[in-house]
Amino acid sequence: MFRKTLIFTSMLAASAVPFVASAQPDDSTDSPWLLRFGAANVLPLDSSQGVIGDNGLGLIDGNDGVNVDDAFGFTFSLSYALTDNWAATLLAAAPFNHDINGKGATAGVGEIADATHLPPSLALEYRFNPHGKIRPYVGAGVNWTIWLDSDTSPALTNALDGIIGGVDSTDINLSNSFGFAANVGLDWELSDNWAVNANVWWLDLQTEAKIFINGTEVTRTKVNVNPLVFSLGLAWRF
Repeated sequence: MFRKTLIFTSMLAASAVPFVASAQPDDSTDSPWLLRFGAANVLPLDSSQGVIGDNGLGLIDGNDGVNVDDAFGFTFSLSYALTDNWAATLLAAAPFNHDINGKGATAGVGEIADATHLPPSLALEYRFNPHGKIRPYVGAGVNWTIWLDSDTSPALTNALDGIIGGVDSTDINLSNSFGFAANVGLDWELSDNWAVNANVWWLDLQTEAKIFINGTEVTRTKVNVNPLVFSLGLAWRF
């Protein structure tokens, strides 16, 4: 996956080279800088291996796994126009916090952990109708997801203690993720410098969760988060 993503991103960058010589849009009154910002919802399209059942600790019968709940927050992106139609866009955000719940054989445990992450992404963006009132765009690039904090819940600790006994503490560690990113959106012009923005990003996000009991790693499980990030806000050309 890393090699394919790197090759694809290199191809995108190479396709932009012929346009870089004309680094400003044709309309000299337009600034090449655009800041988009607004409220966002992260909707995970998640799947996972077992945690304490099949493929996990093997402590219960039947498949289990986790669900990663939605998270709400604030995103912003800084975009630089290479030409009228092409732009480089960097997505950033305030940290998103997700509740992680058991499913399948562990559904009764409820919330088993929570985790906070940042999803910075870089994309090469193609803008349709760049001088119109409604300006749709699409983009593709790479995402680097950084997990800032993750903690297990007392419910998981109690569940494991009830199964095997002697469980005083549990912990979880999530690995950072590098993968593909794609976005689609539109800017609806309000004035020369302001527009309403609606945007959707898809992130290729997988993480490896390490589970610890009493400070000792006991199992690892793969979680595919692969979220859609919906945002609605404003765009400001400056």
